[in-house]
Amino acid sequence: MTDSENTSEEIGNEMREAHQSSGKSVDIRIKHLYRAQELLLHRDKSNSLLDNFLDEMLEFVVENDSKMRCFVASFIEKACKKDCEVMKKAVVSLSYLIQAAGVGMVAVIKKVISVCSQLYPFILKWAAGSRSAEIARCWEAFSVLKGRVMQHIDSDNEGIRTQTIRFLEAVILAQTLRTEESEKGRGDNMCLNEIGRDHRFISYRKMESEATLNFNSLLDHISSAHISSLNLLTCLTCICNIAQQRPQFMQRVVGALESLHVNLPPTLATSQVKSVRKELKMHLLRLLRHSSSVPFHPRIMTLLTDLGVAQSEVLRALPSASEQRKKSHRNNESGDEPETKKMKGIGEIPAVAEKEDDEEYEDEAGPSMSMEKSQTQSAVDITAQFVYERLKPKLVTNLVLTSLVTLPDEMPAAFQSSYTPIAAAGTESQIRHLSRMIATQLTNMELGPGIEKIRAEKQQYIARQAAKMEGAVISSTPLHQFPSVQQNQTQQSESVLSAKAKPKIQFGLLSITKELDREQSLKLILLAFQRILANEKRAIQGGVGVAQQKLLIRLVTRLDHDSCDDFENLLMMFIVQEQKSRTELALLWIAELYAQYQGYSICRTSYATEGYHNESQRYKRYDAVLCNLLKILYERGEHKETLFHKILLEAPLLTPQSLVWLRTACLDSVFGAFGMTTLRELILTRARQRNELLCILLDFSYNDRADVRTQSVETAKELYQIDYVRGDVREYLVSSINYCTRPVPPPQLYAYEKEGTKSEWDDASIRITLNLFLSILPLDHSLIHTLAAVYAKSSNDIKRVTLRTIDSAIKSMGATSEHLLEMIENCPQGAETFAARIVHLLTERNPPTQDLVNRITALYEQGRTDVRSMIPVLSGLDKDQILSILPKFVLTPINQKSVPIVFNKLLAGRSIKTGLHPMGAGELLVALHKICVENKEENSLLLQNIDVLLTQLTATKDAIGSAIDQLCDDGIFSETLFYTVTRSHKNFPALGGFISNVLVKIANKKPWKNDPNLWPHFVRCAVANAPHSYFAILTVLTNHEFDELLQQSRKEGTDVLGSLRDYIPSLSAHQQKKIDHHVREIIMEYRPDRLENKENV
Repeated sequence: MTDSENTSEEIGNEMREAHQSSGKSVDIRIKHLYRAQELLLHRDKSNSLLDNFLDEMLEFVVENDSKMRCFVASFIEKACKKDCEVMKKAVVSLSYLIQAAGVGMVAVIKKVISVCSQLYPFILKWAAGSRSAEIARCWEAFSVLKGRVMQHIDSDNEGIRTQTIRFLEAVILAQTLRTEESEKGRGDNMCLNEIGRDHRFISYRKMESEATLNFNSLLDHISSAHISSLNLLTCLTCICNIAQQRPQFMQRVVGALESLHVNLPPTLATSQVKSVRKELKMHLLRLLRHSSSVPFHPRIMTLLTDLGVAQSEVLRALPSASEQRKKSHRNNESGDEPETKKMKGIGEIPAVAEKEDDEEYEDEAGPSMSMEKSQTQSAVDITAQFVYERLKPKLVTNLVLTSLVTLPDEMPAAFQSSYTPIAAAGTESQIRHLSRMIATQLTNMELGPGIEKIRAEKQQYIARQAAKMEGAVISSTPLHQFPSVQQNQTQQSESVLSAKAKPKIQFGLLSITKELDREQSLKLILLAFQRILANEKRAIQGGVGVAQQKLLIRLVTRLDHDSCDDFENLLMMFIVQEQKSRTELALLWIAELYAQYQGYSICRTSYATEGYHNESQRYKRYDAVLCNLLKILYERGEHKETLFHKILLEAPLLTPQSLVWLRTACLDSVFGAFGMTTLRELILTRARQRNELLCILLDFSYNDRADVRTQSVETAKELYQIDYVRGDVREYLVSSINYCTRPVPPPQLYAYEKEGTKSEWDDASIRITLNLFLSILPLDHSLIHTLAAVYAKSSNDIKRVTLRTIDSAIKSMGATSEHLLEMIENCPQGAETFAARIVHLLTERNPPTQDLVNRITALYEQGRTDVRSMIPVLSGLDKDQILSILPKFVLTPINQKSVPIVFNKLLAGRSIKTGLHPMGAGELLVALHKICVENKEENSLLLQNIDVLLTQLTATKDAIGSAIDQLCDDGIFSETLFYTVTRSHKNFPALGGFISNVLVKIANKKPWKNDPNLWPHFVRCAVANAPHSYFAILTVLTNHEFDELLQQSRKEGTDVLGSLRDYIPSLSAHQQKKIDHHVREIIMEYRPDRLENKENV
């Protein structure tokens, strides 16, 4: 295997690795491409592999990554420097890169322009050395690319403008003549000398005129008042490089530097002014060393003195005396040419004059622009001489005294930082320099004798041109004739005029031309219009694309004739066919019609009568074109493309019908999101139509499609956070929510329904109406007051649905919202349930704040809310407050479902003040026993709730015991206590011993002596808690009480004697001694009687 094959295989492997994007970062892929580039450009000497792998390398241009695209551009640069033939394929890639670069691709554009700057001299030299058709096509494509690069001179991005300025420098150097005094500088690889005047596809004169135009553009930029510091420094460097490498521009560059010195842009900061002055000083010193700058040394030295350069430094920069002698010697040699050579030059004059009459030469814009610049320079010279002659000490003194009135009290900081004392004040050179500075200012303001003279000459030129067009005979003035030749010709012409006294009959085109009829005229106009449409590409390549568009629009809009509709249809289809590249044409058309509608432009209906459309007709025409464009695009399914949305975004006025198409695009099931985005941008940018556009957007929140509602709400939330839109959105929200107080839903709900559909409230319509308002509520808490006021006036159905749908909005607001707390505190009459629901939602997963507790408590104390509204804030109440509201839960039948929740919050919750449970189990049980009941119903409810509490306290039997002990110790004996003892024993059998002690304690205290009604309850409790109650019965009760207990138990169907008789043997001897003898006898006698009765039976 040869070395070439090995290299080819290595390159192929690297390319395959770079193509595999899965699992690899862009940087890794670029590393593989760098290796492939190294092999292609440095190891392969034959260039055969470069040609083989070029297409694969250029394929990476479509990668949507700026790093990858920048690499491709860099590769093209290096490959073309090695072999210019690469440009045949690479020019397409470069054009794609500069066109396809979108947002975030600024680096790509800058890289492409930088590459073009480096390659332009090489490509021009390569094209100039060949005449083949293939290279001609490549040069044509590269020329189009050059035009696109030049368009970026007005880019919004500063870096792109900087790169474009450097590109202009490269173009100027490559398309201008190199002289003997030109310095060989960086980038000077090509000049106009190497292009033949008879080249097949490169026009020598066009190259020269284009370079002049570009140089004028650089001078215009450097004199601009709004140029940035970076662009100014770049421009300064470029024109100074051009002056050194192309000395023919030296005079204009020196003049531009003089003008810049006295007219620095006002937008520069102090530090930037210092930088510009430093750069200016450096370039002037470099120009001073150039041999071609000798005639301008006084001006340059004066400038350097003004900039604060020491005289010694200026003298060091001057060329040596020997160099100046050589320069003067060359000039003398050129002046002492042989007479035959001069005569040869005179003989060439007719050829030059003939060249001036060439139609193609006259069409070039370069000479006229160059002449205009030279005229400006001449005007400065004339005015400078005028000022110099009048700049006497007396006049200067008067000017100074007059200007003292306008001076500020303190020296400005910017002036102080840049001011340099004038070292050579009063000298001849300084006075001339001052005269030139004043002349430059006057010329820029179009004042002074110089500008008046140029203006007069221009008027004479225009008059000659007009006379020439009318066919008058005007003697031509050769541009390049010596004075002697001109004098001879003048004498000859005078003799000829005197010899011919008879006037000459001139040819008139109008005299032999027949007028066309109307039908033929319209047909020819239509054919001409179609011809202009078909030549779009040629117009763009020729740099007159904008002019072609203006011509098309004026033909369609400026005259209303019979074929106007045909023109509009042709232009409309022309735009739609290539809408991406003809967007500007459509916008220009709409702008022209709007200008006519506003009266800024005209549309004549007839040249004969000078008729015009009235305002209504102009508006209808504007509306028709705007809506027809939108209609055609939508019907073709191209409302997803840029043109549809750009028309809406940039049309000066959106008519009602155009808004219908916008609404239709927003409702598209596939591409509706594009329409929503456009609508959002219109709302932000169209202040006059904002309300109308907002209504369209917000009405979508009532749409029957969930996706449309979601997009509308999300967009509305974004807009609500923008200050200048918030007020309009809020106004709509308040208006829409007020529909909830009306008997019928808002009309937006039924905008898309069939006519005759009955509109009435239901759950779905209520939710949709509330949707937008509740979505915005977390963004503006003050809307809660409006919602509460509407809730208070709404029907019960709307209130019910509202309470169910506010969850997420209220939770997003949070308990710390000042507006929400204020609403609860000043709750509207009828919205108390709304406030209670809010409190419940806020405390569902989080403890209440003290502010929330205080406000809902105040509302409850005013008697405006039910006690159930206090449940969410129980953990924030004091024990006294809890004890005060506890009976209202326990003793009220309607609140029984809430009692378990209350118990759970008191026993399991945490107080926001102490961090402990609001009440312990024992405390709660004691509190329940202390509740006073007034009737049997309340007593039943109390006992029922004690059952609930005991059920919840399954793991806290000790707390129950301590509570019962505390009740006994406090002497709180009631039916409830005996019930609690009984239920506790039933629920907790392990408490048997404790129950026995409790009954002994109760029997010892004998509470029934104070309240006889307690005796039956004690008996029932003792019977129910057998056998744990037997010890108290046997040892504590008196004989009388024992007898009553037996009687009471028999009345209730229970006889305890048998159980007692069986229980006594289980007692210890000491315990049995405590049993009264009377009691023992009754018990012991009971068994035989019972047995006898059984036998008798």
